[in-house]
Amino acid sequence: MLSIRSLVEEMGVFERNKVPLELKILGLAFYVQLSSLRRAARALSE
Repeated sequence: MLSIRSLVEEMGVFERNKVPLELKILGLAFYVQLSSLRRAARALSE
């Protein structure tokens, strides 16, 4: 089973190396989680 880090490295999603890869993956995880929460809250409020 692939780890998230190896999967991201294999796909070549982040090509620039100014920010550490771990920080980029963490930021991506936060974005996905927050956007999912936002969509769920919007759906529940309607």
